[in-house]
Amino acid sequence: RSYPHLLSGGQRQRVGIARSLVLRPDYIMADEAISMVDASSRAEILALLKNLQETYGITFLYITHDIATARYFAHRVAVMYLGHIVEVGTPEAVVETPLHPYTRALVTAVPEPDPANRLRERPVVPGEPPNPLSKPSGCPFHPRCPSFIQGICEVARPTLKEVDPGHWVACYLYL
Repeated sequence: RSYPHLLSGGQRQRVGIARSLVLRPDYIMADEAISMVDASSRAEILALLKNLQETYGITFLYITHDIATARYFAHRVAVMYLGHIVEVGTPEAVVETPLHPYTRALVTAVPEPDPANRLRERPVVPGEPPNPLSKPSGCPFHPRCPSFIQGICEVARPTLKEVDPGHWVACYLYL
């Protein structure tokens, strides 16, 4: 019998990690692995996962909305919007020089540890995400995109194009 209510969020995450390692996998899908834990436990769990990755050569598919932790943990980052990959590259390339307008918005949303920022309003993506069952035509981000190109973006979905070595983007701004 298990007593999950007696464990903290961080302890539950560690138990889940331990359970996933019992069969010595080559691949683990970690979906929002640290979303339900406090900041100090997040750092500990990410360090644990990174250590397991390096020590045992485990491949992780790390799914998250937190691009800052993806930068720390990943060797390669793919940004998705409405189920479509819009940008792929090394964490440094994607976070330091985001190309797709959605990726730029994600990076801009990461708070910087500066007390002056509490008074600064960060830009947000306008509008609401569309219903995934009724995706817009063309680029899935075009209804909310600040760089929308009339007559192009709403017509056909852009394909991934390598803009820099190993840095790919699906955006008409770069085709």
